[in-house]
Amino acid sequence: MSAHTLLSHYGYAGIAFALILEFLLIPFPAETILVFSGVMWHEGVFRIVPLLAVAISSSWIGSLLAYLIGSYIGRPILLKVGRYVGLTEAKLYKAELAFRRYSLPIVGLGRFIAGIRVLSAYVAGLDKMGIRLYMVTTFISATLWAALFIFLGGTVSAEWHHILTWASTHPLIASVAGLAAIALLYVIWRLKHKFVKIDASDLSSKPDSP
Repeated sequence: MSAHTLLSHYGYAGIAFALILEFLLIPFPAETILVFSGVMWHEGVFRIVPLLAVAISSSWIGSLLAYLIGSYIGRPILLKVGRYVGLTEAKLYKAELAFRRYSLPIVGLGRFIAGIRVLSAYVAGLDKMGIRLYMVTTFISATLWAALFIFLGGTVSAEWHHILTWASTHPLIASVAGLAAIALLYVIWRLKHKFVKIDASDLSSKPDSP
């Protein structure tokens, strides 16, 4: 089912359904859902206040569920289910090592990276990150993430023609803006790289399997 079809048929419930299920290791194009919902807000299908409320709360609830699963059920079930989406013990071990070093940046900024957004929630639970700190950090990141993509969808829908016209008449400024966007993507890529990077000393310290 496409994002547009899901939102057209189920409205706010479709948004909540998609954003929560993403954290249960069921792949959904969450950013696409939010951008389409922004487009539909501009078209008058959704209202902005309930749209933001549903998107933020659903993403936050999904990440909290993943945290609780990681905290109380732990590695066995995560690895058993995660193998269907390519999660291996080695990948999970790397994620845990990175999380111990960069827990707050990963929880806060990792939401903007699809794979890290979901995995970091489980690892936060496995690592027993303080639940109050986790809840506050994820709520702030969910708010920024949801608002960004919803308003992006609404803005693109409303201003696409104007954006193209403006860029053609202001090529220098448009180029600078493009470079700034590339720089932001590079920062996000570096965060993702740190999340999966593991030193040789870390590998050597991994306990042997029984």
